[in-house]
Amino acid sequence: MRRLAAAAFVAGAAATVVSLALAALPGPDYLEVASWKATAKYGQTATLTATTKAAVPRHPDTYIGSNPVVGLAWADQQTGKAFVLTIHPVIGRDSHQNPSGWHAHTVTLVGGATAPNDFCLAGIDSSPTAGIAIQGTGVRANVRLSTLPVAPSAFDVAVGFTVQTDAACASKLGVRVST
Repeated sequence: MRRLAAAAFVAGAAATVVSLALAALPGPDYLEVASWKATAKYGQTATLTATTKAAVPRHPDTYIGSNPVVGLAWADQQTGKAFVLTIHPVIGRDSHQNPSGWHAHTVTLVGGATAPNDFCLAGIDSSPTAGIAIQGTGVRANVRLSTLPVAPSAFDVAVGFTVQTDAACASKLGVRVST
């Protein structure tokens, strides 16, 4: 059950980035991505960065504590595959790397969510180890290239998101893009 919930929230994050054309809800400014990059480094690693419109909390704040999953996602809208950094003290631990803080997942997102959700989380595909740095409005993840769901050049959007319950989704988890 815990694994399904974790997979659902990560997939939701990926779904969030699959398409920004769907309805999005406001969230804190730290979930609004102002700029981002995803680049391969040295043939074996990738660096994914995002700059948000406000300082990203390193530890749960009130907003994070009131949502099942909060995160930032770099996604490939063609495939619905995404790399996400998440934090979710409400649903509990699912990561060995940083169980109470920000950690990485790869997810698959699909359509079919009920508004105001934008996507359904189809699955949490993996929990790769990542070097995560959060400093003010900047977020950086260094990860092994082989653990990404797609090549860094395939990511075509980065967004902030939350995962919420959604009865229309097979996983019962919907993803809401924050704007």
